Amino acid sequence: MAIAHMITYETSSVDTVIAQTVAYKERELDRSPPDGFLGVHIYAKKESDAVVFLTEWESVEHFAETADQAPWEAAQDLNETFSDKVTATTFKIIS
Repeated sequence: MAIAHMITYETSSVDTVIAQTVAYKERELDRSPPDGFLGVHIYAKKESDAVVFLTEWESVEHFAETADQAPWEAAQDLNETFSDKVTATTFKIIS
């Protein structure tokens, strides 16, 4: 079952979180996509000081394998450093 994993960073450092998230996307996801990776979107809403990082995966297992690796953890830890609040949720993709 395909899933989407969404992380929302509430931050006063929107530009920094965007730069870090885009760098991770380009360095890791674009160059050598992990098994089961389907796509990524990065959204920013400066009016509410939020950045959304949405990834799509073939399965929960594929996502879990990537989320347990050092590059993913380092990217998330760095963004959390610049964020006041971080929320994450996973959805089943219906269509």
